Amino acid sequence: MPLSRYIQHLVVVLISFCCIIAAQADDQAVPLASDIPADTTGNAGRDWVVEKTGSFLPLDTLFVDENGNSVTLRSIIDRPTLILPIYFYCPSACSKNLANMAVAMNRMNFEPGRDYRAIALSFSDTETAENATRAKQNYLKLMYDGFPADSWTFLTGSADAIKSVTDAMGYRFKKMADGLFVHPSTVIAVGADGKIIRYVYGSFVPGDMDMAVSSALEGTPALSVKRFLEFCLSYDPDNNKPIFLYVKIGVGLFFGVGIGLIFYFGRKKKGK
Repeated sequence: MPLSRYIQHLVVVLISFCCIIAAQADDQAVPLASDIPADTTGNAGRDWVVEKTGSFLPLDTLFVDENGNSVTLRSIIDRPTLILPIYFYCPSACSKNLANMAVAMNRMNFEPGRDYRAIALSFSDTETAENATRAKQNYLKLMYDGFPADSWTFLTGSADAIKSVTDAMGYRFKKMADGLFVHPSTVIAVGADGKIIRYVYGSFVPGDMDMAVSSALEGTPALSVKRFLEFCLSYDPDNNKPIFLYVKIGVGLFFGVGIGLIFYFGRKKKGK
């Protein structure tokens, strides 16, 4: 077999090995429902999002936008809308969720403001319009030039208002003793009439978000593309040190074995 063919096989095998290492690291680094203490989940996380496609949001529920204005959902949702339940002072995955949403909107085929709107909905009743303003200013910096800022609304509200909407969406969260929240990472797409159309999980990739908006434009409830819950939990770097060690070992093996085999076959070819 030619040396180049050996190298091709080697690369395929070693890349596969490193992918397995990375996947295992990712599985350990991303907290899943089973990692949440039993007393906070009840059913090991299965009920944190109960999809209620086809149901309607209570559109007359009153919230406060980032400008301090009292608004109803009905006054905002006049076209397909992507709703991200979040809390703005979250020190963990929430910032990633908002950033992922910003990146997705930058790359989607649909135009914000024209084809759809977006809402960042705080489920912390202690947050205020000032928190929402600060968060919006930060994440607008990630948007492309000319992005219509009024197409992405940041909302805060009372405990009753929050419960009314999150219950309608089948979205559950829990406040912990330290004041932080355990909650899943989910975007809920609704139609212009407030009908729940689709749930988007994971990293909110543009393709999934485009499909959610497309389904919302049609007004047809759809099954989730990826039924996988990522949870926002406290990050413990000490627990994740072994993961990065495994990745380093994998990368070292990749280059070490690769260089060794190239050298071996190179000498073998010269000896012929």
